[in-house]
Amino acid sequence: MERDEIVKRIDILTRGLSQRSSDINESSEIKIVRSEVEEEDKPKLAALLEDIIVLLKDDPENRGKIKGIWNRLMDGYGHIKPISELLGSVKLSFLDSTTNNIS
Repeated sequence: MERDEIVKRIDILTRGLSQRSSDINESSEIKIVRSEVEEEDKPKLAALLEDIIVLLKDDPENRGKIKGIWNRLMDGYGHIKPISELLGSVKLSFLDSTTNNIS
C-alpha cells in the first residue's frame, strides 16, 4: 500500500470514529472498529490516529514518535483487524523502509 493511501485510510477511519453512524456511509472497516471499540475509547482512538496522521504527513522521518504512537495503538487496539492491518502497513511503509536508507 502506498503512503498516501495509508494516510487516507487512517483519515477515513478517524472520521468514522468521530461522527455518529447515522451521519456517514460506513464501510465494513469502520463498522468493525465502531463495534469493537467501547464508546468512551472512541475519542482516544481517534486522537491517536490523528496524531499518527500528522506525523506521517509532516514528519515521516521521525521514526521515534511514529513508533511510540504505533505501539500505543497496537497495545490498545491491535486486536481489531482493520486497525492491525493499517498498523502493519504503517510499519512496512514508514518504519521498516527507513532502516534501509541508513548507512
